[in-house]
Amino acid sequence: MAKVVTADEAVAQIKDGASVLVVPMPSEEVYPAFNRVFEATGSPRDLTFIWAAGLGPFSPERKGMNHFGYPGLMKRVIGAHFGLNHEVVKLIAMNQVEAYNIPQGVMCQLYREMAAGRPGLLTRVGLGTFVDPRQDGGRLNERTRGCEDIVELLEIDGREMLLYKPLKADVGVIRGTAADPSGNITLEDEAICMENLEGAMAVKQQGGIVIAQVERLLDGPAHPHDVRIPGIFVDYVVVAQSRQAHPHTLFVEHDPSYTGTVRVDLAKEIAPMPMTWEKVLCRRAASELRPGHKVNLGVGIPMGVAQVAYEEGLLDALVLNTEVGVIGGLPQGGKNFGPAKNPSAFMSQAAMFDFYDGGGLNVTCVGMAQVDREGNVNVSKIGPKIIGTGGFVNITQATKEVIFCGEFTAVGADVQVADGGLRIAQDGKVAKFVEKVEQITFSGRYAREGGHNVLYVTERCVFKLVPEGLLLVEIAPGVDLERDILGRMGFRPLVSPDLKAMDTALFADHPMGLAARFVKG
Repeated sequence: MAKVVTADEAVAQIKDGASVLVVPMPSEEVYPAFNRVFEATGSPRDLTFIWAAGLGPFSPERKGMNHFGYPGLMKRVIGAHFGLNHEVVKLIAMNQVEAYNIPQGVMCQLYREMAAGRPGLLTRVGLGTFVDPRQDGGRLNERTRGCEDIVELLEIDGREMLLYKPLKADVGVIRGTAADPSGNITLEDEAICMENLEGAMAVKQQGGIVIAQVERLLDGPAHPHDVRIPGIFVDYVVVAQSRQAHPHTLFVEHDPSYTGTVRVDLAKEIAPMPMTWEKVLCRRAASELRPGHKVNLGVGIPMGVAQVAYEEGLLDALVLNTEVGVIGGLPQGGKNFGPAKNPSAFMSQAAMFDFYDGGGLNVTCVGMAQVDREGNVNVSKIGPKIIGTGGFVNITQATKEVIFCGEFTAVGADVQVADGGLRIAQDGKVAKFVEKVEQITFSGRYAREGGHNVLYVTERCVFKLVPEGLLLVEIAPGVDLERDILGRMGFRPLVSPDLKAMDTALFADHPMGLAARFVKG
């Protein structure tokens, strides 16, 4: 039976050198206790932290995973995304910790393999990317170069596969809404489901302890159908002392529309998207969608596709979803990426990636930081800046239609929508189309071999991935081919003999009429 303790008492149970599997939900009662106890006692120290999804706070503020980013407390980190956690990124960049980056879907699916005592996760996810042991094997800095391989290349029936090896997991930190006297955990007031059950089972299979932060205690048994993590997998329960310590996200304390408790009128929630180059880009991506499409949207610019779909009256015709396990509704963007307003269903993150890996998505719209002549895309590491792959590798590798969305150049660009087209008042200082990406997060070769339909959509042009590389197929009105596109790239792409102008409706300051196009399509 689980024991109710304070956060400091729970962390005091952790031994030096332990591996801590954290389900990344804003558990601001338990997370701060790690460094607080470490500062007071010198233990636990030299910990390995393991997590899948990224969790803010997008700054050095001591919230989220930044609570773990202290020298001495953290020795190693194995995760899917780091770019939101400045203190952790700083330790990685300064070679003060060992660091591996593994695809987000692989991470939470691997927990299930660990829970069952199997020899690892066998998959093709990650082939041809920086996770492939023929490249970096997921290692992120020099300190990790001499460390053991956690990914192995195998060949089965003539096909290359990757084996992701089980991770040591001595402690689990999970989160739920309520705990009953037996330690059964419910999730009815959570904005996301995540991999709480899979993580807890993985830790218990290895004889470890599981700490669950909850909002409240129940006097009697929870209804069995409400229990998402049975008490047999929970050792310690920590009750949050305030809503601020148990928020829906690090930036939204509580929004009942995230849980489905309340359904809101989205017309009152969404302001029209300004008529900028970003709206042009998102409209172009949205024009590829069709009724009934199951669509994943990545963080950043791609989230604008949801807003365009709403403005065009298409939202109810699509099934938007995010990798953390939220289906339907309007996915939230920016700092609140993950939850959705008016969701229709929740599932675990591991199950969501099963759906993705099996080809369940029709389309994904994701970002792009760098693109090269082979069609490779980098979103995980730019110069010294370590971001991490997140769910990008799983999603782009398994989805047959991939739409990369991003501005053509970065840093200081001034691109205006005017006269039914674009006016480039000032170009960005940084080229995004380069001779060779710094790190391969998406393999153009792998996509071509798999017969995937891949578009690279910018505000001023559209490229298509073909067997020979990148093919320029569309150009915005008002844009000069040589000066504004070819002259701003680190390589010369193929140019379609049928190069056409982007649809003028993309640049009009009124709805495009995509709903009517849906009916015709």
